[in-house]
Amino acid sequence: MGTIYRKGQAIHEKGVLDMWYWISIAAGIYILFIILEESVYYLWNRYVYGPKERKSSRWKSFILGMAFIIRLQIIEIRRKHIQKVSSGKQSA
Repeated sequence: MGTIYRKGQAIHEKGVLDMWYWISIAAGIYILFIILEESVYYLWNRYVYGPKERKSSRWKSFILGMAFIIRLQIIEIRRKHIQKVSSGKQSA
């Protein structure tokens, strides 16, 4: 193994490999720490707020409620249209 020259500095190949080795180790530890932290956060929220099924059932009931209201509006519009058309035929 020889010496690598960059911008006037002599860097030994073994030193460069050691640097990347420690950078990889530090990045791996950082990623593991992030995974651990997110897991604790997820489990704590699940403990405090309960399983996700409750939230999905809230959304489901909200969507069904909105669908019911929209259906009532459509029925009301049809009823008014039928009244308007039937009253127009009687006067003509």
